[in-house]
Amino acid sequence: MQFLKLVSLFTKNNVMQLWRKWKTLPLLLLFPFLLIGLVAFIFVTYFTSLEEEPLQIGLVDLDQSSETEMVMKLLADSSQLGDFIHMRQVTMSEAERMMDQDELVAYILFPESFTKKLYNGESVDVSVVGHPNRQMESYFIKELVDSAARHISSSQANILTINYFAKQLDMNTETRNQIVLEQFNEFLLYAIGKDNMLEQNILSNNVTTSPKEYFSLATGYFVLTIWIFIIYQILLREQSSEIQTRMKLYGVTAFQQLIARIIITFIFTSLLGTLLFIGIIHSFEFDISQGNHLRMFLLISIFTLSFLFILAIIETIIRSKKLRLLVQFILTAVLLLASGSLIPDIYLPLYIQDYLPFIFSNQIFFWLEEILINGRVYVDYASLLQTVIIAAFVATGISILKEHVKS
Repeated sequence: MQFLKLVSLFTKNNVMQLWRKWKTLPLLLLFPFLLIGLVAFIFVTYFTSLEEEPLQIGLVDLDQSSETEMVMKLLADSSQLGDFIHMRQVTMSEAERMMDQDELVAYILFPESFTKKLYNGESVDVSVVGHPNRQMESYFIKELVDSAARHISSSQANILTINYFAKQLDMNTETRNQIVLEQFNEFLLYAIGKDNMLEQNILSNNVTTSPKEYFSLATGYFVLTIWIFIIYQILLREQSSEIQTRMKLYGVTAFQQLIARIIITFIFTSLLGTLLFIGIIHSFEFDISQGNHLRMFLLISIFTLSFLFILAIIETIIRSKKLRLLVQFILTAVLLLASGSLIPDIYLPLYIQDYLPFIFSNQIFFWLEEILINGRVYVDYASLLQTVIIAAFVATGISILKEHVKS
């Protein structure tokens, strides 16, 4: 009972502390909006300066057979490649010249005897020569060609089988070649078909499909994170060793003060965050499914608690005020970057994306995106609650252990 009384006392004291700052507190709460405005200006300036020109790809035919000519024509006229890739047939000398003049990102080289090797069951190699200064685009083209090559390799066995049985039936050469050519055409169309090459994996990217909703959600998430950090720091008061000693005589511990600070910060920021997100939902006319308002509140609460307990762990471990503030600030920046709200996940390196789902801020933002933008009506709370429980357990354990060491 004594523990709860002291926690209640410090909780009331924290409320009064916030009330005394009613003049400056609104300015502090507006600070994240100014910060996100600056960040948004930088991003808009960057993305509007990007060129949206399609990748220019050259097609070089060294085989000069009717089959490869058909391949060239199909690739050059492929409407399914859209505005992202443009292909055109060029000679070897033209490809080298255009590559030197940065007019081509890469060129695809069909070697001599391509058709002959295909029909005879020999290995068929299609080379991709990329621009040395545009390795990322060249790698994409290589993956595209490799996708087609896999289909050609798998179809080669069927073509050889048809050719073999056609010979067994004493079919004349012209008819047999016509059948084989038709079979080749079918597999070629399959290989470069829209649904089999460029859209094998359709990714839902809300940054481009729903930019208004995505960036409004990201703004709310960013502001909420900064609010939690600011309110927690406002309630944190340094005490001299004499005052700490006197408080110990009355049975007061740092853990009780820590719990009281977490309670007030949690209640205050959770309510503010919920109101903020409700305002964003109504302002930008989100299509919210029934029950998702409650899920949104639960996600905000879980994020706030997890973040607060991690801040408490840092506060308990590090004694130096300046060093503690620096570490907490760095942690806040890392959580924002890892969440995908500041910089969308899809624009981060792949080796970083593999680890992002293990960070609670990324999980929270993912589920907020799912329920508020994608209309999902289910949230997996298991891993999120585990994070809260582990963080609370560690913060409690370290704080109690530190109290025993001091005593």
